[in-house]
Order: sequence, then C-alpha cells, then structure tokens
Amino acid sequence: MKSFWQHTNGRVYAVRSDSFGNITGAAGPFDPDDLRGLDDYQYGQGIVDWIKRAIAERKLRRMNTPLLS
Repeated sequence: MKSFWQHTNGRVYAVRSDSFGNITGAAGPFDPDDLRGLDDYQYGQGIVDWIKRAIAERKLRRMNTPLLS
C-alpha cells in the first residue's frame, strides 16, 4: 500500500507499507503542488525511521488525495 503523508511544515512524503501497516519504504520530501502518481517514486530505507518517528509525534498526517496519473 502506498500513500502520501504531509508534514506540519507542508512538505509531502510518499510512504509504502505492507498489509500489516509496517512502513517498508519512503520517498520525499516533495512540494504538494508537484505530486505524481504513487507508483512513480523510488521508495528507499533512508528516511523510514524518521517517517515512523514523525508519525508517532503526529507531525505527519495521511493525505486524502485523488488518484494521480
């Protein structure tokens, strides 16, 4: 499962997780006006720990976005 998450500073991250909700990869940050389709990003491990911490601290929230092509 892939979804966009927005930080309190406005920047957006693409986050990939498994069927259990465990974060397995992330990409970003991106400008919210320049988002592409979730399958267009390369997900890596580099910021996964930071993403998990930011979600736990409620600094990231999942975005409700229409499907992007």
